[in-house]
Amino acid sequence: MKILMNEKGYSLILTMLIFLLFTVLSVSVLTVALSGVKRNQTSEDYVQARELANKGIEHITNQIQSDLKNELGEEGITRSEFITKLNTILNRYKDVINSVHNTGATGEYRVYIRNIENVIENGEENPLKKKITFLSRGFVDGKEKTVISEVEIGAQSVLETLHYALGANKLCKTPNACIPGEGNMFLHGGVSITGDMKVDGNLIITNRGYAYLSGEKWIASVYPSILPTQGKANANLLLGGNIFTFNHTPPYEQHITTSNFGSSYTKLTDRIDDAFYNRQAPVIVKRQPIRDDIQIPAQKSVFYYKHNSPGVTIIKANNRIISNQNRPNDKVYASHDECILWCNQKYDGNYTFTGNNLFKSFATAGSLTIRNSNNQFRQTTFKEGAYIEKDLTIGNGSDSYNPNNYDKIRVDGPIFVNGDLTIRGADAEFNSIMYVMGDVTIEYSRINGLGQNGSLIIFANGNINIRNNSVNQDEPSNIKGFFYSEQALEMFGVGSNIRIEGGISARRIVLNAIRGRASNQNFSGAQKITNNDYFEGAQNQIGKLSRLQIIYDPEIINTYADIKSREPVIKNLDPPKIINRDIE
Repeated sequence: MKILMNEKGYSLILTMLIFLLFTVLSVSVLTVALSGVKRNQTSEDYVQARELANKGIEHITNQIQSDLKNELGEEGITRSEFITKLNTILNRYKDVINSVHNTGATGEYRVYIRNIENVIENGEENPLKKKITFLSRGFVDGKEKTVISEVEIGAQSVLETLHYALGANKLCKTPNACIPGEGNMFLHGGVSITGDMKVDGNLIITNRGYAYLSGEKWIASVYPSILPTQGKANANLLLGGNIFTFNHTPPYEQHITTSNFGSSYTKLTDRIDDAFYNRQAPVIVKRQPIRDDIQIPAQKSVFYYKHNSPGVTIIKANNRIISNQNRPNDKVYASHDECILWCNQKYDGNYTFTGNNLFKSFATAGSLTIRNSNNQFRQTTFKEGAYIEKDLTIGNGSDSYNPNNYDKIRVDGPIFVNGDLTIRGADAEFNSIMYVMGDVTIEYSRINGLGQNGSLIIFANGNINIRNNSVNQDEPSNIKGFFYSEQALEMFGVGSNIRIEGGISARRIVLNAIRGRASNQNFSGAQKITNNDYFEGAQNQIGKLSRLQIIYDPEIINTYADIKSREPVIKNLDPPKIINRDIE
């Protein structure tokens, strides 16, 4: 019986020990679990506080943009007014006393402008833009997170497009809105490029140039070359798709409008050296494309006014000719009399400028031709811009390849052309941005910059055709300018000989070229294409100059900013640009 009792005592003690052990373990597990829940809750509070602080940045940025848009209205405001309004609105949110505050279900945020700095672009201050440092604090259940963000706010930034010698842009948002071959660039033959390239789609390269000479002809040449601008080790290629080459003879129109490159094309994206002259290839940079929203039609309202608008001076053009007008302070509108039995004042004529003309601004409901003689330059200046309702023609219309036969013309100031632009028979110097709703044709002309940094910058809603310049000549036609098209752009340097200092940008770019000589007669080392068309043989093209040279001009950015600042009103804001963001 004693042994049995002892065994029962041991069982009781063992049971109690086991119970105590499980109790301790349970309490420990519960403590750990509760501690984890607490830590998770604290972590979640900090995450929510950070999100609220970010919402504060978004809130105040959108509020400032909204305030500025309200000040611009539909008609826009002058440059000086915009600068004043920008500073006034930003100071409204500066310092902690002017914080924007919001309380929601999860917590609250307080945000304000801690600092306002000037923006320096290309070495100069842009007074239409400011770099803002925002400080935003988010609060959740006593927990706090701080976000500090630097954002550029304002207007008139330099377009991304202007940073490249060549840019093929994919602007369509849906397949049905794309033009055939959108975003692709075709470099056929010995094209020469100096500067960076941007290709949103595919880059297609061959060592033959194309020309239509009594039928489609692919002319033996060399691969295109690309060199860096001064001070750079390599040129860059911002590539959205792939690089292809080919050696068959596809139907030309089908070739340049396709987006599906099958077995007859060879992909060289991973062997890019094989696609360029002397195996000197650019460095491929992959990134999401930045698309400029240029909105060419919207620029019309910046320049447009009627003959009966406030402050307009109407001038009568005898025989529709306007000559040697000096009106630096006048907002001018052109008119003329049409007389049969009696005279009626009309505003929609085809007017012609001759001599030196200076206007604060100019507008016509008709067309305008700018002419001069071929012996001395004369200048037309629009201090705050010009509006041409129909077409603008510059030059005498010559079809000569000799610049001595061209009109010597200088044009200074921004212009909006609601029709087509034709530059033909002009030995011209420009310091101008032109917005063109129709097509652009530049032929039988020589174009240089006006002044030290002047240039011709064209934004066209239609096609741009640069052709018939120095055909079969050894010396190229020099064209200093930047050309942007909302459609396709095609250029030939096979018979033509063209040197562009500036750049080219379009939704599809096709360049055809060879190196060396072109002639309508046979010459030593030539390849015969037709009885009247002879070109440098492929082997002889090595080391020769290209007949189509695109050389990027970095001064184009300064020229754009300078001319843009002369436009009479500010109508559009740039999207806010985040420079930096830190979390504390």
